Amino acid sequence: MRKPTKVSRGLSLPRQMGGADRGLAIANGTMTVLLCYASMTPTFLVVGIAVHWLLRWKSARDPWWRQVMLVYNRYADVYRPWPSEKFSARFKRPYGFDQDLPC
Repeated sequence: MRKPTKVSRGLSLPRQMGGADRGLAIANGTMTVLLCYASMTPTFLVVGIAVHWLLRWKSARDPWWRQVMLVYNRYADVYRPWPSEKFSARFKRPYGFDQDLPC
């Protein structure tokens, strides 16, 4: 029988930078630097810090929110009252994404 091994929580979470999702933090930092450079004022630095704070807050609440939204956005948001071949199960949202809830 194998001996259970502890895994660091950081290895099981998505990659982060500064507490926010890594890809979004890099995009936010790049846009902040470009806007500050183009405007020649540090005004957009405050906006960039606020956006990064929002991303940190969102990632602290649910570290997987971005991955869930990427999966959610792949599904069509189409309602057809009668089933057909064109609108089969692959166009339905998965269970838990408001597909089977009463309106």
